[in-house]
Amino acid sequence: MSDLRMNSIFGAVLASVLGVMGVGVLADALVHPNYPDKAGYLPEVVLETPAGGVAAPSGPPDFGLLFADAAQLQELIARGQRVSAQCTACHTFEAGGPNRIGPNLHDALGRQVASHAGYDFSEAMRARGGAWDYLALNDYLLSPARDVPGTKMAFAGLRNEQDRVAMIAYLRSLSPNNVPLPAPLPAPAPTETAEDAETPEGAEPVTTPAPAASGGG
Repeated sequence: MSDLRMNSIFGAVLASVLGVMGVGVLADALVHPNYPDKAGYLPEVVLETPAGGVAAPSGPPDFGLLFADAAQLQELIARGQRVSAQCTACHTFEAGGPNRIGPNLHDALGRQVASHAGYDFSEAMRARGGAWDYLALNDYLLSPARDVPGTKMAFAGLRNEQDRVAMIAYLRSLSPNNVPLPAPLPAPAPTETAEDAETPEGAEPVTTPAPAASGGG
């Protein structure tokens, strides 16, 4: 009696498993998933190309213009202080602060290159010469290794121009050195239109006479 009951239970379980498998086979037979070889919609990315087909190289930031506006300068200083957080592992910014892996940067703007007391600068940095003005700091912060090959500074640089300008604004706010702002860059010359190019200077524009009206017969 016990064996008969066990066989009944086993048979019921086996029937359930076979039933589930049968439902799966039937579903696959009725529904065929169809995945296209290519997506039905691909976003088209269009890169704008300046007139002429070649992008003009960008010049240095216009510090004379950017720092002339007092309200904008305060915003840049605040942003530069936030940017400087990524430098605090190697540098200090407070007056009289210690050197770390890199020198203290409190008076960096206007300081002679490789002149901070107590720091062992690389030969490459000592050979650079000059002072850290706005443009020199911009070039160095953009890519230290490219500006001073052989520098000990392993930082890749601030590639974002707004971050770089803001960092220089922050260093300017800290530095006791009076570094005059450069004059604002001249405004770009107006571009020559096609009409200007076709009409020589001083020449009268050529006009096409209207056709004479024909009289009635």
